[in-house]
Amino acid sequence: MKKVVITISLLLLWAQVSNAQVSFMGRVWGPKSPDLAEEVPPNTGISPNYFGGPDNGQPPGVATFPNVRGFASLDGPNNETIATRTWEQAPRGWYWMSGPEGKYTLMFTGPSHGLGPAVFIRPIIFTNNYVKDGVTLDRKVVPNFDFGVFHNNGWDEKPAHAYYQPFTAKGTSITNIGFKPVHDGVDGADGGSQTILVSVHEAGSGTPDTWKQIGPTGTVLEVDCGGPKDYEWTVAWDSGEIPTVPGKKYAVCLRAEKSEGKFQMYMRKEVNNDDGCYRAGGLGTTGWTKHDLWMGVSGDSDGLYVPYNKKIQKEFRDFAGSSTKWSQTYVAQGNSLAGVILYAATSGVQPSMNRQRLTVRVREDGTEGKVVGVEKLAIGHGLYTGDASWGTFGVVYSPDEVKLTPGKTYAIEFETAETPYSLDGYVNIKNMVNDKKPGFNPYKKVAPDTYAKGTSYKDGTQKMDFDLDMQIVEYANHVPDWDQALDAENLIMNGDMESGQLGSHAWSFLHIDKSNNDIIFGKGRDLADHSKNQFFTVSSREFNSKIDGGYIQKVEGLSRMDNYVLSGKMRCSFSTDWDHATCVGYDLTGQTTDPNASTIVWKAMSGAHSVWNTYTSGPIRPEKDSISIWLRGKGTSKEGITFRSDFDEFSLQRMKTEVPGM
Repeated sequence: MKKVVITISLLLLWAQVSNAQVSFMGRVWGPKSPDLAEEVPPNTGISPNYFGGPDNGQPPGVATFPNVRGFASLDGPNNETIATRTWEQAPRGWYWMSGPEGKYTLMFTGPSHGLGPAVFIRPIIFTNNYVKDGVTLDRKVVPNFDFGVFHNNGWDEKPAHAYYQPFTAKGTSITNIGFKPVHDGVDGADGGSQTILVSVHEAGSGTPDTWKQIGPTGTVLEVDCGGPKDYEWTVAWDSGEIPTVPGKKYAVCLRAEKSEGKFQMYMRKEVNNDDGCYRAGGLGTTGWTKHDLWMGVSGDSDGLYVPYNKKIQKEFRDFAGSSTKWSQTYVAQGNSLAGVILYAATSGVQPSMNRQRLTVRVREDGTEGKVVGVEKLAIGHGLYTGDASWGTFGVVYSPDEVKLTPGKTYAIEFETAETPYSLDGYVNIKNMVNDKKPGFNPYKKVAPDTYAKGTSYKDGTQKMDFDLDMQIVEYANHVPDWDQALDAENLIMNGDMESGQLGSHAWSFLHIDKSNNDIIFGKGRDLADHSKNQFFTVSSREFNSKIDGGYIQKVEGLSRMDNYVLSGKMRCSFSTDWDHATCVGYDLTGQTTDPNASTIVWKAMSGAHSVWNTYTSGPIRPEKDSISIWLRGKGTSKEGITFRSDFDEFSLQRMKTEVPGM
C-alpha cells in the first residue's frame, strides 16, 4: 500500500486574519532526583488545583525553577517576540505569555538573574506550536539533565575544600552546571564571599581527585550563602569546550579557589548503592560519602548547540556604551539559528525596556556581509524602577528561518526598532520627559568570560576589544520541511481499513438518515488493483436511493499540548454538487453521538470524481484528550445513479514539537 504523501503547506492552511489572543502558561519544574521522575505531572492541561494544594499545587517530589527566561516568537519576518520570566514566589516556576494566534516557537533558557536563584538550565525549545484564538496552553516544561539532584533536606555536616560528583554523560559536551552550597565557608549571612572553581574530569583509575581534567575550568564569582541567603549558583561553557562521550563516566569538581578555602554542600543519601560524591580536605574525612550533591549537569544531547554562552553568573556589570546599533561576531556550530539573548539597559528617560524592541539580523562573513534569513524583533524584558530599566532582549527562531553553515563566521546585529514616535509621550517617575532619542546600552561579558573567535562592533563598524554579554542557541540538525514533520505512528486504529470485520476494530457505522434502509456499508477492492488493498465504502442499494452515512472513530489518549494532522484518501462515483458529497470531518471535543453538531469540522472532497483524492487537514488540537473522526457519503438525488463514496489510508499523526532530529 502506498503511503499518503502530504504536499500541501500547513502554513497556508493555517493563515487567517484575527485580533483575538492566545496564551502560554505553565510551570518549569522537574523531579528532585531521577528516582522521583514519576512524580512530575504530565502535560494534561489546566488542572482544577493548579494554584491550590501544598506549595500551590507543587507535588512533593518536584523541584521548581524560578527566574527562567522565556520567549515566544511567531514564524516569519518582523514579528515581535513575547517574553516572560518564571516566578520566584508561589507558584514557583510559573510563567505566562500572550499574543496573537499563529505558529510559535518557544524557548526557555537559563542565563542567571543577578543575586538570588541562579538559573542553570540549558535552553529548551518547542517548535511547531500552532495556536488558534482563545486557546491557552499550560505546558509543563521539564529540563533535561545528565545529572540532576535537587534536595534541600540534608547537607554535609563539615566543610570540605573540594567535592567530586560522578555522573554519566548523555551528550557530546557539557555546557551548564548548577550547584547549591548550604554555607559559603567564609562568614555565612554576612557580606563575605569566595570564588568557587568548577571543572569536569574523565573517570580513570583511583579516586576522582586523580582523574584527568577535560576542558577549561569555570569560575563562579562571589559565592555568598548561608543563613537566609539560600542561593543556587551556576557556571557555563560553549558547546564543545568540555567534550564528553555519551554513556561514559565523568565527575564534576567544585573547589575553593584559595588553598585554605572550604564550604559546605547540600546533599542527600545515595539511593542506588553507588559511592555517591567524593569529598576532599576541609574539616571532614576525605573519601566517598554515599551521598549525592545538590547539582544539575546538562549538555549537548538535545539537538541544540550553544556556541556562544553566558559563562559567568554575574550580570549587569560594565556597559559597552549607548548606541542605536551593536553587533557581535561568532563562529556557527549548527545548521540554523534558534535563539539570541542580549543583556542590556535603556535610558532613564525612555519607557521600560519591556516596551522596547531591537531588530535582530544575521550577516554572514562579518558585520558588512549579506543578511541571511529573516529579521525579527527581540523584545526587552527586565527590571524597571521608573527611571531606569535593565534586563535582556530576546528572540527565538523556528528551524531554518536563519540557515547557517557550521564553521562559518556570522555577525548578530542588534538595532533599535524604536523611533521618536514610539518614544513620544513618556515621562518617568521623576517627571523627566523623554528625549526622543532611541538607543540601548549592552553589557560587556563579565571577566574572566571572553569569546576568542569573535568580537563586538559599535554602530556595525567600530571594532571593540570586548565581547557582548549574550547567549546564542542553534539547531544542531537540519530536517527539511520541519514545519510539517509528523510522528510515524498512526493514532487511528485500522486506519488502512485492512484489519478485522467491518463495523469493528474501532470503526463504527455512521447511519445519519436512519429512516433510509437502502444504505450499504462494505469493504471494496479496485478491480485493477492487484495489491489486494482494501478500503471502506458506503453506497446506495439501488440507482434511485438516497444515502447519508459512513464511519466514525474516536481517537483517545491525545494531548492538548500537541497538534495533529488528519490525512487520507477519498473517492466518489459522482461529482460533488448540491446533491452529492463525500466528506471527512473531525470533532475536537471527541463526541460521537451527534453528526449534526456544530463542533464537527467538515470538508467535502474536491477534484475529479471516480479517482482517489488526497485530503490533509491543517494542524488540529483536541480540546481535551480525544478527537472523533467522521467519514461520510451523502447523496440526495434520485436521478438514476448508484452513488458510492470510498475511504482509504486514513491517519492521525502528532506534529513534532521537538527540535529537528530528536
